[in-house]
Amino acid sequence: MKKTVISTLIALTTAVGAQAATFHKPDAEFINNAAMVGITQENWDSGRSAKVTMKNAYKFTHSVEMSKGDWTHDLGKAKGFDLDSASAMDVDGEHPLSVILRDRLNMESLVLLKNGELVDEYYWSGMHKDHTHLMMSVTKSFTMLTLQTLVDEGLVDMNAPITQYVPELKASPAFAKATVQQVADMRSGIKIEFTPGKIWDERMTNIQEWNGKNHYPELKSVLDFGKSLGKRTDVETGEAFDYQCANTEMLGMLITRVTGKSLAEVMEEKLWQRVGFENNAYLQSNSQGEGVGSGGLNATTRDAAIMMDVMVNGGKNRKGEQIVSKAFIDNLMNGNDEVKSAWKYDGFAQLLADAWYKDQIRVLNVGGHRFMTFVGIHGQVVVGEPSTGIVIATTGGQDEMQAVRTVAMTFMDVVPTLLDALK
Repeated sequence: MKKTVISTLIALTTAVGAQAATFHKPDAEFINNAAMVGITQENWDSGRSAKVTMKNAYKFTHSVEMSKGDWTHDLGKAKGFDLDSASAMDVDGEHPLSVILRDRLNMESLVLLKNGELVDEYYWSGMHKDHTHLMMSVTKSFTMLTLQTLVDEGLVDMNAPITQYVPELKASPAFAKATVQQVADMRSGIKIEFTPGKIWDERMTNIQEWNGKNHYPELKSVLDFGKSLGKRTDVETGEAFDYQCANTEMLGMLITRVTGKSLAEVMEEKLWQRVGFENNAYLQSNSQGEGVGSGGLNATTRDAAIMMDVMVNGGKNRKGEQIVSKAFIDNLMNGNDEVKSAWKYDGFAQLLADAWYKDQIRVLNVGGHRFMTFVGIHGQVVVGEPSTGIVIATTGGQDEMQAVRTVAMTFMDVVPTLLDALK
């Protein structure tokens, strides 16, 4: 009898484990091969290597594999779209979109959808439809959408102080005053002290083991970093949009506290098992399994497009299931006085004045189009226009993190050109 019970428990544990998020160590063989050409764990994220590393990022770090669900959104066969039928501008003049995307913007993939169906897809530089790619800060939007499922379930109040869910953040003068919504909008007022020679504080990436060993062993969790952050003195909490990854990481900690599960486990349960994705994905993490919610998602371009299709479809997947509430999307697209006013503090406000950042997603108004966009450095862009049902998704290997030229070409020209052509 006892043997039967034990056998049953083992079988159940094995079955559940097969569906659960799976932890992976860095790929030692891949890392050794990369080191032979000068690419190491310490420098893999350099823009100079982006064309190689962005397609293989999760192999350099610990990661958690998120399994797709049983149902898959069938995109259908491509209807066809000729990239050379439209053009865009670079500094030396007008060029076909194929040249602009592949050669000038260093894009590695393009997926176009309309009303949940595939219009066309293009792949360059070794990419293909089932190849994952590092999404960089597109990850932030996925983290927020994971959080929004908990809001819709009544487990999280966006207007509550974030310290209600993560009390350790009372140690931070900025987070201690911020609501969950202000953190989600990047309006927390945190003060980041940049590491000399960098535009970020290396302590956070060390804790995340983004570039190998953590050289700050006294910091055990990204929460330890969040607790240490001071407050900006030039603006009040909630006043200014200030794009800082630490905000997203604290949302990830909130998700963990509310559910008792890791970020990857909840993202798998709430998104990867339900949306209709075609492939498994990887969320990069540290050796403790603490996911990089601000930039560690490795997913296919088609799956990024499928996520945005949910957003243009009123929050429903194409099976008709509500993934996030329509009210959330409506509020995002309409914006409010707080986020519209906060936008002027961003450096790109001079380029794109009619825009806002809300809930880890940008909303831009360009050329008669209002669209939402998930954005990551080096060319990761996912655009959705609810009024037309159009989705545009790209992954890239740009050598600069976020250049004015590439941002302007992408959002002021390429995106509106494609939206005009596909409507």
